[in-house]
Amino acid sequence: MGCYTPAMNSFPDDDPRIPGQATLQADLERYERLIFELMTQEDLDGLYALYDRWVEQFGDSPRAIALCNALDDFIEVCIEDSGKGDPAVEQAYLDLVATVQQGKR
Repeated sequence: MGCYTPAMNSFPDDDPRIPGQATLQADLERYERLIFELMTQEDLDGLYALYDRWVEQFGDSPRAIALCNALDDFIEVCIEDSGKGDPAVEQAYLDLVATVQQGKR
């Protein structure tokens, strides 16, 4: 499977297994603060659980892969964050939100 980025595909063929933007954004809402705060073990466990749920629920359509890749990228950047306000965390979160916004409303 290849990696997809938000700019590569607008996902016109939304998979019915993937919920709308509002639902996906609600899943992410509690993690937005990680742009400004260090991730705790509870945050990491929650992000891994969310990732596992998305992988299981969404299947392997291009949109599902893009969403899960973007979430995985955000998780990895948060793990690497040293707490010094790394702009990579904000960029990874914005990329994840952009990927979410490319789907059905």
